[in-house]
Amino acid sequence: MAAPLSFNGVRVLITGGSGFLGQHLVRALIPLGAEIVVLKRDPEADRRSDVRGGELERAGRITLLRGDLLDEVAVVRAATGADIVFHLAGRGGGGGSFRDFTDANVTGTCNVLTACAAQTVARLVFVSSAAVYGTGLQIALDESHPPRGRSIYAASKIAAEALVAAYVATGRWAVTLRPSNIYGPDQMTDTVVTTLLRQLGRSDEIVLRALHPVRDYIYVQDAVDALLAAALRPDLPPGRTLNVSSGAGYSVRQLAEAAVAAVRRSEPDRRVTVRPVEEPSGAASDHLVCDNNAARIALDWAPRIDLVDGLEASYALRIGRS
Repeated sequence: MAAPLSFNGVRVLITGGSGFLGQHLVRALIPLGAEIVVLKRDPEADRRSDVRGGELERAGRITLLRGDLLDEVAVVRAATGADIVFHLAGRGGGGGSFRDFTDANVTGTCNVLTACAAQTVARLVFVSSAAVYGTGLQIALDESHPPRGRSIYAASKIAAEALVAAYVATGRWAVTLRPSNIYGPDQMTDTVVTTLLRQLGRSDEIVLRALHPVRDYIYVQDAVDALLAAALRPDLPPGRTLNVSSGAGYSVRQLAEAAVAAVRRSEPDRRVTVRPVEEPSGAASDHLVCDNNAARIALDWAPRIDLVDGLEASYALRIGRS
């Protein structure tokens, strides 16, 4: 099946479409004319949002399907008629057992791939994670760097990537994107960014328990733009793996300073104190920054939102809802 030239009238399945990244992807696809199907465990919980349900669902713009990734029948039903699949669903990098991560990220991905093959889906965009690289190297890692993730989460993403590679080897089209730390408005999970913004919303003091970790942070809309480009880019060959990152590393201290700068744009007279606590031993090795040059070239894409601008937008929405 040929790759679509636009999203207008194209049936798009998003697994994990009610999550943080998925919500923003749905919002981006609506004005592009896509017919959107969202598969999640409990769509009833999302009917409060006009983007995820409600009027748009009644108008036929979004179809919410209840189903677990481990339910093969539900996944096949969701993929029926799909032209493009964005596979975002899975278990994040928090706590969990080997079984938890294997079920969600490996078996779940296997079921998505099986359904895509059965339905002859034209394009599959799989969202992995920069966590597969591990940490420690003081350089910006490109896609040639071998995966060395040691967490259960990273191991499950590495295994899922291998399944996608096997899927491509059968003659089907898929690409893998490895986003760095995605942040932005509506993010509800506990991350270093949401923790900083939550503290700034409540107090004039930021307490940092580790200054050393260096990461790169990608604004959610920039990540969405990369997903959209990957799905439609006509000359993107199957099997590519691309980092979706800012390419710039920030320590936690630098991230806090950027957050304070963002807040002062709207509250110029505010004075915020950053109070660090004792650094753990071995701190210098906690470094993960990804090179984004391959994605820039392959997708004709580049991050547009710098860190302070992105934090300002995130803080403004958070305060507006408090």
